[in-house]
Amino acid sequence: MPSIEETPAVKVLVVDDDPSVGRMIAEFLSGQGHPPVLCTDPNQALETFKETPFSLAFIDIQMPGMSGLELASRLKENLPLCEVVFITGFGSFDNAVQAIKLGAYDYLRKPFGINELQLCLKRFQERQDLKEKIRLAEQKYFRLVQDIPSLVFSIRKDFKLEFINRASETMLGFSPTEAMEDPEWFLGRLHPDDLRRMKDLFLKAFQSRYSSFSAECRMVHRDGHTLHVMVGSMARAETEKTEGAEMIQGMIVDITDRVFSEKAVIQREKLKLLRSISAEVAHGIRNPLVSIGGFARRLRKRFNELPEGDIILSESERLEKLVKRIAEYLKPVEVTYRDSSINNVVTDCVNSITQEMEAKNLRYNLKLAPALPVISIDREILARIFTDLIRNAESEMDTGGVLDIRTYESDNNHHIEFKNTCLKSKEKDMEPFFLPFSSDHESGLAISYRLLKDMGGLLSYSQAEKETIFTVSLPKKPYNSV
Repeated sequence: MPSIEETPAVKVLVVDDDPSVGRMIAEFLSGQGHPPVLCTDPNQALETFKETPFSLAFIDIQMPGMSGLELASRLKENLPLCEVVFITGFGSFDNAVQAIKLGAYDYLRKPFGINELQLCLKRFQERQDLKEKIRLAEQKYFRLVQDIPSLVFSIRKDFKLEFINRASETMLGFSPTEAMEDPEWFLGRLHPDDLRRMKDLFLKAFQSRYSSFSAECRMVHRDGHTLHVMVGSMARAETEKTEGAEMIQGMIVDITDRVFSEKAVIQREKLKLLRSISAEVAHGIRNPLVSIGGFARRLRKRFNELPEGDIILSESERLEKLVKRIAEYLKPVEVTYRDSSINNVVTDCVNSITQEMEAKNLRYNLKLAPALPVISIDREILARIFTDLIRNAESEMDTGGVLDIRTYESDNNHHIEFKNTCLKSKEKDMEPFFLPFSSDHESGLAISYRLLKDMGGLLSYSQAEKETIFTVSLPKKPYNSV
C-alpha cells in the first residue's frame, strides 16, 4: 500500500463551529498534502459541497442551526461516495447509531490530537485503496463476462432478462439492450418445438432448492436460422440455497458445429453401409432381370392376348430404372476444389431458374449474409445441389408460394437454408428420400445428399406445420475424404 505522502491529494471538507478545532484539522490535512475547505456554518457547507465533489468530510455533530447528522445526510444525497468522519464532544450511543446509518466510516471525540487524525486519515486511505481494488476487480470481471464467446445471462421468474452479455449480438443478432428491454425476448428465441420443455425446466429450477441444470435445445437467430445450443445454469452459493430462487444465472454455448460434425459422421457411416448394400442389390438384380425381361418379350410375342406379359415387361422396365439409379448413385464423382463465394453460387442458381419459377407463379426471397468469406468447394457440384433443392421446393409449393433462401455462418461452417411454405402433406421422416431407392420425384435429393457428402458437407431436413427446411452445411476448411 502506498504511504500517506504517495497518496494522491483528495478534496476534504471540514465543518465545525469551533474555529480552533477546524483550523487544527485544516492545518493537519494541508501538511499531509490534502488542502481542505473549512466552514464554520452548516449553511455555508451546503453551498460548498453542491459545487465541489469532496471525497472526505469532517463534520461536527453539535452545531447551531443544523446538526451535523442532518448536514451529513444532505451531503450523502449529493455525494454518495463521500466518506464522513463525525466529530463531537458529547458522544452518545444514539449519535453513534445514526452515524452508522448515514454511512460514517469513523468517529472522533473531542478532545483529540494529531495521532487520532493520522490514524483516521490512514483508515480512509486504506478504505479508498480497497474500494479501488474492488472497482478494478469488478471492471475486470465485467470485461471478462462481456468478452466471453458464450452467452451469459441472468433471468427472473417472469422470464425477463436482468442481464445478458454482448455475445447475444454475435450469437443471436440482438444487442444486450434490445434483449433486456423486451420481456418476451428469451422465450421468443427458443425454438417452438423446444419451448415447452425448456420453460418447464426453468420453472422447475426456480422452484427447487438447487437450480443447477444443463440441457440441449435449439434457438432462433434474428434472421430466422436455427442454432443448436447447450443451456446451463450456474449453481447458487450455499448461502443462497433456500427453497426456490428469484433469479437464475446461466450460460448458453453454441454447439451448432458440434451437432454438424456428429451428423456428418453419422451420414458418412450410413452412406458407406448404403453403398455396400446398393452394390450387392444392383449386382444381384441385374442378371436375373435381363433374363426376366427377355422372357417377357418372347412370351408377349407368342401369346399376344395375355395381359400378364405386358405386366411382367412393365415391371421389368421399372426394375431396370431402379438398377440404373443405384448405379448412378454409386458412380464415383471427381471433386475439383477452388475458392468460391457461396453467395455467388446461390445467386447464379436462382437467376438461372427465375423464369421457371415466375411461370409457376412462385417467388423467392434471398437473404445472404454480408461479407461471407470464400471457401474451397466444387462450384459445379454445389450449383447442381442448389438447383435440385430449388426444384424440389418448386414441386412442393402451391401457387403464390415463397421460397426463402438464406446464408449464414457458424465458427467452422457455412450454412445455406432453403425454406418453403408447403400446404401439401409431407412425410415426417425424410430419411427415405435421401436413398437411391426412393421415387423418381425425390431421387434428386439422394444424389444431392451423396454429392454433398463427397465434399465433406451435410444435407439436413426439418419440418414445421406448414413449411419444410433443407439446410446445406459446408466446412470452411477443405475436406479430405481420405
